[in-house]
Amino acid sequence: MDALKKVIGGGNQNVNNTNAGAGTAPAGQKDDYGAAYVNKSYLGGKLNHDQLEKMTDAGREGLEKATGKNVPDKFSN
Repeated sequence: MDALKKVIGGGNQNVNNTNAGAGTAPAGQKDDYGAAYVNKSYLGGKLNHDQLEKMTDAGREGLEKATGKNVPDKFSN
């Protein structure tokens, strides 16, 4: 859990961002579906797009390192 807090920048911070919540991606970019769902359903939309991207990128890199296989763009942008 500490690693997750480090990636998102703290932990018990109150993120006051007008873009917070699912569907936080800037124009021309997409949120990873699973991350947006978890953010909205379990975190109450507290993470912004940049925080979601950091988390999903770290997860994808860890999975690719552990398995030696690339995650297709279909599942993670």
